Amino acid sequence: MLLSLAAQTRPPDDLVVVDNDADPMTQEIVRTTAPAAEYVPATENLGPAGGIALGMRRLLERACDRDWLVTLDDDNPPLDDMTLATLCEFAREMSGREPLTAAVGWGGARFDRRKGQMVRIDDAELGGAVTVDYIAGNQFPLYSVAAVRAVGPFRGDLFFGFEELEYGLRLRDAGFALFCDGPTWYARRTAYERLATPLVPSPKLSALTWRRYYALRNLISILRDCGATPAALRVTLVTGMAKPLVNEPLHPRQAMLQLQQNARACRDAWMRRMGRVVEPMS
Repeated sequence: MLLSLAAQTRPPDDLVVVDNDADPMTQEIVRTTAPAAEYVPATENLGPAGGIALGMRRLLERACDRDWLVTLDDDNPPLDDMTLATLCEFAREMSGREPLTAAVGWGGARFDRRKGQMVRIDDAELGGAVTVDYIAGNQFPLYSVAAVRAVGPFRGDLFFGFEELEYGLRLRDAGFALFCDGPTWYARRTAYERLATPLVPSPKLSALTWRRYYALRNLISILRDCGATPAALRVTLVTGMAKPLVNEPLHPRQAMLQLQQNARACRDAWMRRMGRVVEPMS
């Protein structure tokens, strides 16, 4: 990732590397590969949400309102050396067309607050600038510093899962706009053979992982915080409770384990027990 950023035709002016593991080897890699970057060892595992929030706070201390922040994952380098240059140009274009532009990126989705579900953008819409409710984390979201100052950084207490969704909805509720570059998005869909693939919730049980706990807890919490309490209740009853019960006759053991985890996630969401509750496992 660091080498890919250095190879960009428009590399970042400032770079903060947040290390959730505080590993001396990582610090040495940063020192030798990106000596101008600020290395920030976290005192504990803050998860992606907490790590990004920490990095945002560091950069806000020295960024100007006209600047843009890009959030990056260590395992998702740019596909080519023009990625950041192209996105910066798109950000300037959209800011000129819509002064309340808060974020741009390669891809995202809209969000149905009534059902608590993502709504995939139809392929036919990807002919120009596309309005979205959030930009996915692996799609190189650029956030306006002015907008970040207005609404604050990421919610660190989410720890893992839906942190980009929460942030997009918060920006939207504050009156800001988010855009994706439709033609580039379409080209990436074509390359990955994902055209016309609907986002349809599966009735089958997913694997029982710590990630599923955070996904369910955080989604319910986000829905409550954005005023979609009926949808939060729907997700609790349908996804949290009904789905494992329906699958119980076919997969009794897996269904009961899923139900136990879901019950904990739902309880914690409604009781607002956030942060790192379930320890991540590889």
